[in-house]
Amino acid sequence: MAKPGVRIAFLQGLLGVAGLATIGRAFQLQVAQHDAWHARAVARDDRERVVPARRGALLDRDGAPLAVTFEAYHITLAKDQFTAADSVVTMLRDDLGIPAARIRRQMARRVPYFQGPFTPAQVQRIRQLDGVHLDALPRRDYPMGAVARALLGRTNAEGRGIEGFEKAFDSLLTGQPGRERYLRDGDGLAVSLPDGMLVEPVPGRDVVLTIDHELQAIAEDALRAVVRAQAAHGGDVVFLDLHRGEVLAMASLRTTEGGTLAPASAAIVEPMEPGSTAKIFTAAAVIMAQGDTTPVSGEGGYWEMPITESGLTRPIRDTHREDGLLTLGQTIAVSSNIGISKFARNISDAEQYHTLRDFGFGTAPATGFPGEARGLLRQPHRNPNARYTQSSWGQGYEFMASSLQIAAAYGAIASGGTYVAPTLVREVRDRQAGHTTWRHQPDTLRQVLRPEVAHRLMEYLQLVTDSGGTGTRAQLDLMDVLGKTGTAKLLDQATQQYTTEYRASFAGIFPADDPRFVVYVMIDRPSAGEIYGGEVAAPVVRTMVQQALALDPSPLEVRPAPVLAARPAPTRPVAAPESLPVARVPFPRAGGVPAGAAVDVPEVRGMTVREGLFALHRRGLHVRLQGAGRISAVTPAPGDSVPVGSTVTVHATSER
Repeated sequence: MAKPGVRIAFLQGLLGVAGLATIGRAFQLQVAQHDAWHARAVARDDRERVVPARRGALLDRDGAPLAVTFEAYHITLAKDQFTAADSVVTMLRDDLGIPAARIRRQMARRVPYFQGPFTPAQVQRIRQLDGVHLDALPRRDYPMGAVARALLGRTNAEGRGIEGFEKAFDSLLTGQPGRERYLRDGDGLAVSLPDGMLVEPVPGRDVVLTIDHELQAIAEDALRAVVRAQAAHGGDVVFLDLHRGEVLAMASLRTTEGGTLAPASAAIVEPMEPGSTAKIFTAAAVIMAQGDTTPVSGEGGYWEMPITESGLTRPIRDTHREDGLLTLGQTIAVSSNIGISKFARNISDAEQYHTLRDFGFGTAPATGFPGEARGLLRQPHRNPNARYTQSSWGQGYEFMASSLQIAAAYGAIASGGTYVAPTLVREVRDRQAGHTTWRHQPDTLRQVLRPEVAHRLMEYLQLVTDSGGTGTRAQLDLMDVLGKTGTAKLLDQATQQYTTEYRASFAGIFPADDPRFVVYVMIDRPSAGEIYGGEVAAPVVRTMVQQALALDPSPLEVRPAPVLAARPAPTRPVAAPESLPVARVPFPRAGGVPAGAAVDVPEVRGMTVREGLFALHRRGLHVRLQGAGRISAVTPAPGDSVPVGSTVTVHATSER
């Protein structure tokens, strides 16, 4: 048996060898193989991820935000990092509005997770606490609610535009994503590195539309009111600055398969036969071609138009019977189908076709809006009804155009015969660089009419809204409106026969003595009793202009684009950028408070922004909007008496 000293020496030797082996292995791992093991650790814990770029904003013509992107958050908790667990639970409940039962369930897990999206305001306090990790994601928001939503469109889950303006300008709005390094801790949570940004994201550009959100709201409300009052299937409104070609408002309603009315973009994508609003274009063709304008017989409201030498005829009827002679101007004033058919026969079908073509019919407006209609205008020899094409064109049939195309064509008459291409974009801005990269300049495509011809046509349109014309219900006390009514029968696509259903329309130009704007209104299949454009559509123009002028005519003035100043990307859906004019709500509707009176600020706290804005503007008040969501505070306070036209500051907070 070995002696104790030997055993101790043996054990000491073993310990020494083990110690040397440990030191050697540590040297091998930490020195000799340091780079290799570090690379393996980095490969496991050091990751890269894409940093989304902020999508550019869609702004109205004065900089009011229509579509903005801000950061929203999901929340992950690392309980082992908590220093104030009670505060975390309290803020989850009070600031984020998470039910207590859900908090208890998540806190029982190893890694609690609360899916948002939560707004920057909601996470403002909790993000300061240890153990709280925020996962940011971009969120698209539409601060004006339903205003212009059908035009704005939407984005998909990846943040790309798939409808409307979002799709049309997606390449401009979409920025360049960045890349950053981050680590995963023991719980698998992402930990950002101070110097982890490898490539900075480049935000998308802001697109300033030509739309005026006040006029857009007026158009949408007026259209919805008349469609409901007339039990119609829908309708369109286009409000156009004729000198610049800028679309200030464009609204559409259509009846869905479920029988409900829904906003649409039909005014630019859906062509239709215009009916009698097109008579003025054939009148233009007759004058431009120097056709015979000797007065013609009204035939007592019924005429068998000869279409072949063998005696084949086509019946032409007028709603308003005329027994005497009709000048070309009177033909437009009373909207005589017989008169315009007779005058059209005094020029060639080629001359009539080319004039219609020059007015923009049969060609797309090239606004860039997805699915915009080019309409339909066949060359005469390709028309299956060529024997009476001229009469049909004169009455607004056998060619199709969108509401926007019709409005732009009237703009050409009102601007002295110059066709200005319609546009939906006013500016493109690089917010990061702080400058405008593109600004719209009126695109004068062609001279459709000689100025003296345009002046003569304007006189004809004045006859329409004067006493005895078909459009007197469009007239205003404050200014003269001129224009043309239209009532078009609908074609049954299955039978190719015209039905007893109608589209009523009116194209208005104002002010008559200094034309600056065109308003086109179409009401689809009114069924409450009235069907004619002068009865159904013309009053809508009067209502819209009255509402726009009720407080202040400035929204109808052509204003320069606001100055752009560089600023950081927004983190929440606030109102207009600081350097731009503050958005105002639409003007009071008919029946509102008269100018000069005093009104009480209504109680709007707790309402959505859209509900509150309408309640305030019905009292004749302007609004300075701060935030989005539900209204939390108002200055002056509800119940305070203020003069009509005062500005009320509305504070809104986002809802989860």
